[in-house]
Amino acid sequence: MILVLGGGDAGKSSYCRFLAGELLAGGHRVAIVDADVGQKSIGPPATVTLGHATAAAGQWVGVPEAFYFVGSTSPVGRMLPLVVGTARLVSAADAPFVIVDTTGYVEGAGRVLKGYKIEAVRPDLIVAIERQHILEPILRAHRTYRTIRIHPSRKARPRDRWERDHVRAKAFAAYFKAGQRLELGIDDLVFQRSLLFTGDPLPVAGALYAESTPEGVIAVAEAPPASTDIAKWLKAGFEKNLLCGVTDACNRGVGLALLERIDFGRRTVSLVSPVPAEKMRVLQLGDLYIGHDGGELGRVGREGL
Repeated sequence: MILVLGGGDAGKSSYCRFLAGELLAGGHRVAIVDADVGQKSIGPPATVTLGHATAAAGQWVGVPEAFYFVGSTSPVGRMLPLVVGTARLVSAADAPFVIVDTTGYVEGAGRVLKGYKIEAVRPDLIVAIERQHILEPILRAHRTYRTIRIHPSRKARPRDRWERDHVRAKAFAAYFKAGQRLELGIDDLVFQRSLLFTGDPLPVAGALYAESTPEGVIAVAEAPPASTDIAKWLKAGFEKNLLCGVTDACNRGVGLALLERIDFGRRTVSLVSPVPAEKMRVLQLGDLYIGHDGGELGRVGREGL
């Protein structure tokens, strides 16, 4: 297993494509785990994805065969699911060669993230694409691993924030272009990564919905309920355009969905997703609000849902 590290715009994805192409040309089967949640090569943003490479016109083409929903296009605040997702898909890869692409978050807390990722996947080889020794603290702390250091390609160029946002928006829009509007029963779904629907419903004056959870009472209302024992309240309509992960009954990621409406009275959920309704068993709530044009509309507050 080969783990590719580098700062932003170091050409990590291009190197992964080159390496996969060389291995394919040598007659080897190659899997790619794309753990760059912001600038994806395989599948939609906010996910870790797995693809098995196939040759096409001298390039490799990775079609996502498995998803792990991270919930954000940035590792910040989502380090644990990013590490867990990367390790799970590395384990699921069915090929003698597995290449792992990563984010460019390698400074500050990014050093800690990369350290845990190395511990989680235990690569046979680390390929470090570095400018000005930016990776030195990470590599020094993991110098027991076999490492190859290379310089970025002269073709690697920096991209500004607008270009990165534009690329992500196009990727989200392309993914949801095949989406269908679905209405599913709340009781037919499992909700994860949220306090909602994890406790016992109870009456609260002025609330559309309230329940008791281990963290306290959570309520959904047009305005904050008057009760003083509400630990958390959500404004009605909070769910509009919220990005979610979708898994099957075995908790295997099968894609993404955009929430449109939760009808607490009818106990239904309306959403848009290219995933067929019969494959949906679990909704994992994320951090991002995404428009149908793929643009990011904002993030969930720090306390989450």
